[in-house]
Amino acid sequence: MDEAVALVVAAPVVALALWAVAFVGGFANGQARTAVAAELAAQEAAQAGGPEAADSAERVALGATLSACVRTSAALAHTDAGQSAAVTIVCEVPGPLPGNRACFTGYAQSRPAASAHVRVACPAP
Repeated sequence: MDEAVALVVAAPVVALALWAVAFVGGFANGQARTAVAAELAAQEAAQAGGPEAADSAERVALGATLSACVRTSAALAHTDAGQSAAVTIVCEVPGPLPGNRACFTGYAQSRPAASAHVRVACPAP
């Protein structure tokens, strides 16, 4: 095979491989940031309590996922007057393929202090 032909054949393969690495890296970053954001938002909502819990969770979620998500939404799934909270976060991950979303629910309680997160099925768009 001629070197010029080999270069023409190899160039698209290399470009596709680089695109795949960037896309997978971006999606992994979005998932990791969403998981952390869900837990932090639940902690903030548990501390805030009352009507401002949802606003606090939304602000924390947006701030924690700002550089990794095209669009972020947070929904307060449960709150118990400053004692515990659950927040579900949906992150639309940037990339050429539409509909790539990472969805996590974060849980937090004040006493004893504990928090966690779990991956959940994304709601229908």
